[in-house]
Amino acid sequence: MADDHRNAHTRLSRNAIASIAGQLIYLLTRVGLPPFILLHVSLQDYSIWATCFLVLSYIGMSTFGIAGVYIRYSAEYYANGRLDDIGRMMGAGIWVTLALGGLILGGLWFAMPWLYAWFHVDPGMQDTMRLLILGVVGAMLLELLIPYGYVMGGIHRNAENSVISLVCSTLEAMLIVVFLLQGWGLVGMMGAYVLRAVLSLSITVTWFHHLLPGFKIQLRGLGRAQWLPFLEYGGVMQINGILSVFLNTSERALAGYVTHNAGAVGLLDISQKFPMMATQLFNSATNSLLSAITHLHTLGEREQLIRIYLRSSRYLNALNGLALGFMAPFAGVLIAAWMGQSVPSEDAAALLLYAAIGFHVHALTAPVTSYFQAINSPGRTLWAFIVPQIALLAIGLGWMYWQGERSLIELAKMVMLTRIASSLGVIVYANAQLRIGQSRYFKQVGAIGALPYLIGYLLCQAVSGRIELAGLPRWDALGMLLVLGVGYSILTCGLIYGLLSTTDERRVVQGMLSKLGWRPHAETAPRPGFFSIEAITAPANFNRWLIPPAALCVHLCIGEVYAFSVFNEPLTRLLGITASAPDDWKLTSVGWIFSLAILFLGLSAAFGGSWLERVGPRKTMFYAALCFGGGFLVTAAGVHYHWIALVFLGYGVLGGIGLGLGYVSPVSTLIKWFPDRRGLAAGLAIMGFGGGAMIGAPLAVNLMGYFHGPDSVGIAETFLAMGAIYLVYMMIGACAIRVPPKDWKPAGWVPSARRSRLESKYHVHIDQAHKTPQFYLLWLVLCLNVTAGIGVLGQASLMIQEMFRNSVTATAAAGFVGLLSLFNMGGRFIWASASDYLGRKPTYMLFFVVGALLYAAVPFIGQSGNVHLFVLCYAVILSFYGGGFSTIPAYLADTFGTRFVGGIHGRLLTAWSTAGVAGPVLVNYLREWQIEQGVAKADAYSFTMWIMAGLLLLGFFCNLFVREVHARHHLAHDEVSDL
Repeated sequence: MADDHRNAHTRLSRNAIASIAGQLIYLLTRVGLPPFILLHVSLQDYSIWATCFLVLSYIGMSTFGIAGVYIRYSAEYYANGRLDDIGRMMGAGIWVTLALGGLILGGLWFAMPWLYAWFHVDPGMQDTMRLLILGVVGAMLLELLIPYGYVMGGIHRNAENSVISLVCSTLEAMLIVVFLLQGWGLVGMMGAYVLRAVLSLSITVTWFHHLLPGFKIQLRGLGRAQWLPFLEYGGVMQINGILSVFLNTSERALAGYVTHNAGAVGLLDISQKFPMMATQLFNSATNSLLSAITHLHTLGEREQLIRIYLRSSRYLNALNGLALGFMAPFAGVLIAAWMGQSVPSEDAAALLLYAAIGFHVHALTAPVTSYFQAINSPGRTLWAFIVPQIALLAIGLGWMYWQGERSLIELAKMVMLTRIASSLGVIVYANAQLRIGQSRYFKQVGAIGALPYLIGYLLCQAVSGRIELAGLPRWDALGMLLVLGVGYSILTCGLIYGLLSTTDERRVVQGMLSKLGWRPHAETAPRPGFFSIEAITAPANFNRWLIPPAALCVHLCIGEVYAFSVFNEPLTRLLGITASAPDDWKLTSVGWIFSLAILFLGLSAAFGGSWLERVGPRKTMFYAALCFGGGFLVTAAGVHYHWIALVFLGYGVLGGIGLGLGYVSPVSTLIKWFPDRRGLAAGLAIMGFGGGAMIGAPLAVNLMGYFHGPDSVGIAETFLAMGAIYLVYMMIGACAIRVPPKDWKPAGWVPSARRSRLESKYHVHIDQAHKTPQFYLLWLVLCLNVTAGIGVLGQASLMIQEMFRNSVTATAAAGFVGLLSLFNMGGRFIWASASDYLGRKPTYMLFFVVGALLYAAVPFIGQSGNVHLFVLCYAVILSFYGGGFSTIPAYLADTFGTRFVGGIHGRLLTAWSTAGVAGPVLVNYLREWQIEQGVAKADAYSFTMWIMAGLLLLGFFCNLFVREVHARHHLAHDEVSDL
């Protein structure tokens, strides 16, 4: 036994797999029961049964502390070989259970009238409900009174527990079918449950004494050491358990009271069945975590404990994502195929969607809770998780009542949001307690659970465009779901294996496949990972002109942000369709979407720049594709549900992160491939970003026209289509990108001995660059140049229509945006290439002086009504704007060297974030203010243009003061080679 308990942590995988397998088979037996039950009882009767188990869950949690003591302390005693202490602990627990059980049953008897009123139970069903509740609670207390099953979990015998539970639960399902066919109804279902409990207890007792012959429970001679765990540890667990069950079932607990609908609990139970089954299935693997982590904590193996914590969180997220990532997009057809017309499928589908997302995020707290319990600090769960969630729930309920909202859908949505917020909060807290970096946790755990949702939604949209799934007959829909589910699973598992799995995980998968007869090709050395620097390092004879197309695949996609103005006006009439309705979004609110995207572009570029230098461009571009494409999908959901916060999150936050990562990835790579033409390289990299609107604007307009209907402006569908297109093309770019070998130089190229005064032959470390005045001067140079252009660009379509209302249509305005995009793109290439000959500093001097003159002339051109001169003026301005973007990376390479130019460029792009907020805010709010003051819309931009001219003049002086970096910031040559 010594070897067994010393190596107990090695049983974790076996116990987890056994728990999942047993839970899976158990849940599969339950999938077919609700449709069968509803053939023999009404939905209201089924609600009584669901209510009965809701009450049971609360009663079960009132004994949660006792069960927790059994598991936690039996694991500790077993790790130290103290079997007699396990017997004494069980004896104390039996006395506690007898006392508590009597109070529970007596309290239930007297509380029945209150329960009838709370759940709006019909008088004719009240006696049945009392019999059901007392019967199932009595069976549950019997299992706790003879606690061998809980102790088996503590001594790492979850596999045996799973087998026993599986056998008995299968028998229960069979008895339910038989008793319902006999016409015994709900009473027969209760009888099947009681018989299962008795049989399970009998087998468990027999098997336990087979494992530990001679073991005895000691009911006498108990001391303080036996009672304290139940009072201290168990007491806190008790409070946590009761509150946790309330929070996990808060929709069902509140549904009847809030909606005054007796069938609401049953509808929620059916709608949440599949998400709850999935999370219960995979969370059953964490049943072994408490004993394993307790064991490791007892032995002081902290690193092993952290490894198990992260690994269990990662696999839990991946498995839940795999299941729920398919259920969420196919919720409607899943409910229809499963339940037919027994329930309102549209409401049930929405409830299933909210449950899937909320339960998934909440499931990630299971390892956190196990850790807190294992270190004998269950109170942390209360204060860091349960109390904040209760507070959020109370705020949400107060908001619902203040709004007069009593619908079941709104209740479920509100509870989902509280689950997500509180779950993320306690995960961050636990990571801090374990001294695990938040970025490390979300890097290892986050992406692997999010990818399945992206694949599921793309698959749903692809199929929905060809097949009307909601209109299929029940069995046809079921068959289609089976086919789609298999395809989705294969595709998702393949992508996770190829893109997100570690070397160790691949080795495990290959070992499992080899047992099935698959033999991988023999390799003399491990193959580098898909994202590794080794995998993307090109051979010495690689053609460097293959890299610009890979960069363009990314930049032409993310450059769509410049075409966002074509969405502004349609987004203000989502409800009114032809004109803005009172509840439609205002233009000032919509303007923040673009500003947020640019803000997060700069922030993600700043933080992602140094990460890019470590992991290489392929991984950065891959995550850029996921964030940018996924942001479009989230935005589509926000538009569909008219929830602007979701649009801010999708396009502004996720899309902005994708913009930043995608923007910096190819730039430093191309500069390294073209050391002889840095300006040309930067122009090639950034040219596509400026040209993105040239493709994005007409594509968006045409798609909105295609999807436009009497009840929709077509924006949600447009975002879905564009998100899918951009995701594919950005992935192609990520796969095609390569980096040059170390110390690579173009054939025949010899660095010129003649350098400009600002062109440094030294390198400055990324952490030193921001300590130099040159960094901040260049920051201001970029910020002021971008502020002057980006605010106008964000409102280009609306501005030209208002300034030339009688001569410019919406279609022509979209063409104007596309033309500006063309000059933006051309300016990036032409001016960056020209800077190789003119020099970076003189090139910026040209931008600021000529640009200021053109901005000052715009109001007079607008008043003259000369559209062509107006367009030409802005075309030149936008070429300077684009040229400023493409010239700044080469300017940085000249100033700080090429070694860390990607990271330094990323940090400098915070200037773009600042400008992305300042520019549109200046244009939008000054326009609104002038219109409120009675200024005509055609004249509302004049004051703004003069402000922009002033900003460019300020930029001129910042550029004038840029000098060489002081030698104290330079890296020595041997330091560079060691990095």
